[in-house]
Amino acid sequence: MRLAFISTYLPQRCGIATYTSYLVDALLQVEPHVRIKVIAENLASAVETDRLTVLPVWSRKEDYVPTILEHLEDVDCLHIQHEYSIYGFDDRLPRLLDSVPADIKKILTIHCIRPAQFSERAAIDENFAYTIAKRADRIILHLEAQKAILVRLGIEANKICIIPHGTLITDEDKLNSREKFNLPKDAKIVLMFGFVKPHKCYEVAIKALTHILKKRRDVYIFIAGTVAPTASEREKQYVEYIRDMIDKLDVADNVIFPNRFFPDEDVPYLMGASDIVLFHYYEEDRSSSGAFHLAIGAGKPIIATRIPKFEELKNISDELLILPYNSEGLAQVILRLLEDDTFRNYVIDRTYEYRERTSWKAVAKQHMEVYRDATSW
Repeated sequence: MRLAFISTYLPQRCGIATYTSYLVDALLQVEPHVRIKVIAENLASAVETDRLTVLPVWSRKEDYVPTILEHLEDVDCLHIQHEYSIYGFDDRLPRLLDSVPADIKKILTIHCIRPAQFSERAAIDENFAYTIAKRADRIILHLEAQKAILVRLGIEANKICIIPHGTLITDEDKLNSREKFNLPKDAKIVLMFGFVKPHKCYEVAIKALTHILKKRRDVYIFIAGTVAPTASEREKQYVEYIRDMIDKLDVADNVIFPNRFFPDEDVPYLMGASDIVLFHYYEEDRSSSGAFHLAIGAGKPIIATRIPKFEELKNISDELLILPYNSEGLAQVILRLLEDDTFRNYVIDRTYEYRERTSWKAVAKQHMEVYRDATSW
């Protein structure tokens, strides 16, 4: 099979670039007869091997349609990785989909769907998702909540495939990982990582810590991140708000907040150093989380909010999902994971099962089934 991707690609710093790279690598491993071409945005690096070609040829700032069409020769199946910020809301992507030769099957992964009632652009986001989805032969989504929106909009359910976000499996040693970051060796480390933004609700974790410390003093919240380079003034002020809260609640001795950026290569060690990873966010986007799957891949117990983004966690244990802004509930689940050996072992066993089920190789095999179904290959 001759497969082409349209996507951002490494070393461009972009979640979709990382996602596509992992998927491409896994496809090459699980299917020896596939040849892959990545028609990438021009911040990627060119690659040429026997089975993989990366062509960094187009820009989101230009009319990318004719440039991409030039590179579709010898392609059986075209797979577009869609995210709003990459392709925009204009007519370019619909024109591209309309212009693809009829003998090439069009697969579309829509990574995020934003419901009209929660979008600053009203119905533009979901209507654009419909506009491109109706032009595809198959649509890949990560969440049932995304599928429900597309079906409501009129997309045929039988051309939608739910495939989970892939999981990178890591097993870094806890002691070595803690030494790398100068963390207390015998403590219980509860991790939050990534860019610090208000929707991640750090204040809820800090309030939860006040409840936890009434029962045990060996628990630390590790905030491994800082504001993004493009942070708004509101986001910068939020960091100061968190710092003030830590002082006012007198928990500074149990909060580790270096307020610095941790590169991707540090993430497996951040996971290795932790006992629990928190994702108690509050947001209305219908999208999966790569960071969430990194924690699963490290075999770590996760606590998350009961929102569509983390609906997958019920596949491990529904009891790990809490209501938004519920600091006491968060504290109670943290304490149970730390103190109830039977419950913790149950969660860890289920996490290991789920990371195998959603490994990049397992996800790549599901993608191959979609490609075969679309092309009768």
